[in-house]
Amino acid sequence: MKNCAWLIAGGLVLAGCEGANGLDVPGVPDGKLPGAELYDWPVILTRKRLDAMEASTAGTLIRRGPCFHLSSGPEEAVILWEEGTMINPADERGLTVVLPSGLHIAEGDTLRGRGGNLPTRRPISDFTNEPVPDECATGNAVQLHSVEIVETARKDTPDDRPPPPPPPAPSFLDTVRRHADAGGAVAGDIRAVDDPREALFMHVLSEIRDDQGRRNAPACLREVDNELFARLSQRFDELYRASECRWIDGGVVLRRDEREAVFVSANLDCDGNERCVAEGARVSGNLGGEGQGYTLQPVAGGWKIKTVGVSWMS
Repeated sequence: MKNCAWLIAGGLVLAGCEGANGLDVPGVPDGKLPGAELYDWPVILTRKRLDAMEASTAGTLIRRGPCFHLSSGPEEAVILWEEGTMINPADERGLTVVLPSGLHIAEGDTLRGRGGNLPTRRPISDFTNEPVPDECATGNAVQLHSVEIVETARKDTPDDRPPPPPPPAPSFLDTVRRHADAGGAVAGDIRAVDDPREALFMHVLSEIRDDQGRRNAPACLREVDNELFARLSQRFDELYRASECRWIDGGVVLRRDEREAVFVSANLDCDGNERCVAEGARVSGNLGGEGQGYTLQPVAGGWKIKTVGVSWMS
């Protein structure tokens, strides 16, 4: 940590920095933060004008979040298509990917083409013409061109379709909201900060840096804009964007040198009046993740963070 005076004692975090808010009570936002962008259609990521790889590449087209991936056994990689690739939402097979050759590809089709895996030590965005959503930026990427369909996905008839899935389970923030009035301990008192999400990041990062095993681990922040990332980087060392880390063999590493790392997220839902309910989470691997429910209430010059008796662990 740097550029701020901090006191961490008994779980209480006190901060003093230049540009402090003073005695003002920050306003409570209205709505969900960070407000991840919702995509009506999948995002098509096209490769920059790089030399085309010519290795034989095959797999099944699947959708993960807002991006298409090529699945080959247990391996999946986000696809970087040829320039000019488009989405057709009204194809007779449903939503399809339309290649510059005119070929229409639907999810579930088995493909064969040319391309190859892109270097894993650089963010995927280094190779794309479009911004890469965070949901797609933490895995591997494959270049794909000269595609042909080996097997077309079967289009189910109504009689073959399985029953509809059950309603989705309540979100973690919904669960936190239901328990928000059940008391809880003060976890942090973050001053000189107007943004509640910044305050929650500061609290979670302080806990990580106070953990002997993670004191110097690269921390990869999910869904942060440039301004928030810059402010947090003034206070903590070894911070990175989520795209600078990736999953490998069930763990999280920094792309550039494969040091063990941790993804950090701060999700809030604020009522525009009194408080925010929140989830602060850290994930270092498939079996190394935990999230805690919180409430954030505005106080003079900052935010009081209290735990809620709701958490998860993997």
